[in-house]
Amino acid sequence: MKVFYASTAGGVRRAVFDVMDAMDWDVLLPPSGDVLIKVNLTWDFLRPGVCTGPWVLEAVAERLSGRFSRIFVGESSQILVDANRALETSGVGAVVERRGLVWHNFSGNEWQTVERDGLSFSIPAICTRMPVVSVPVVKTHYRTTISAALKNLYGCLDDGRHNYHHRLADYLTAVNECIPVAFTLADGTVSLEGDGPKPGIPVFTGFVAGSSDRVALDTSLARTMGFDPAGIETIVRAEGRAGTSSGLEEIPVPPLEAVPRFRLKPAGPNFVARVEKALRGGRGGGRSDGPFMKPLRLGARYWYRIAYHLRGQRREALRFISRIPCGDQWLGREEPR
Repeated sequence: MKVFYASTAGGVRRAVFDVMDAMDWDVLLPPSGDVLIKVNLTWDFLRPGVCTGPWVLEAVAERLSGRFSRIFVGESSQILVDANRALETSGVGAVVERRGLVWHNFSGNEWQTVERDGLSFSIPAICTRMPVVSVPVVKTHYRTTISAALKNLYGCLDDGRHNYHHRLADYLTAVNECIPVAFTLADGTVSLEGDGPKPGIPVFTGFVAGSSDRVALDTSLARTMGFDPAGIETIVRAEGRAGTSSGLEEIPVPPLEAVPRFRLKPAGPNFVARVEKALRGGRGGGRSDGPFMKPLRLGARYWYRIAYHLRGQRREALRFISRIPCGDQWLGREEPR
């Protein structure tokens, strides 16, 4: 399976176009009525590297325009995150408005119950009605080591998915089997290391990568991030079921001469995650929500909010944005042509 990489040195839009064209995206995604772009909106605070970069989404949408009646942008809320708020704070909302896209919060719309390998869960009904393009951000994750192609579809699990953490690799494999994705375009303009998937450390990595195979893409991205894919349970579990890394071919798109390599700092669980694990138990536990979860959920929300401001993370984000060539995207601005 082929995985393509392009540098953003010549612009994010150009890099996205180059990777999509190298993948023969128009063959992978024949014209139809509508199309859904699944983004990653993990946090509703400003921090590059946490959510899908607006310029990456915008370039994908521009490339798809004219071939589809409507282009939907979809994501779901989480137990601690409001997807509607994340849409605006991430800068993605500005792209949706500018490009005439249709925002679709899975959490407020119809779900369809499915069963796979003894697991019962729900997926967004919209994913069964139109082709899906996945646009994740490349980052570390304390539960799955990396968050990219496979993990991005976790947002396509029903709103009770925080109860699935004890069998995360199983549920991720199942949901990836249930939802066909035409291709994945991974946003590595800015990646996240340490304390992912939320308040980690943004790192300017300056690339995008794409493939029609999610397992192949995650295998390659794990290497690019400095991790051994053989030690990542989600990749191992999904092999042969949601894709394959067999015959993996990594292809840099000119003028990029070689596939990028980094050594990102692995993520570890933060305070909220440690408390949740203690209450729910490990892999063999998986206790579901009880009466204690509502006050704990409220406390966790306040903890994130207070920590964000006390640690000066907004100031850090704005400083980071001001120092990188693609920083304006998180402020809602359009990429210069």
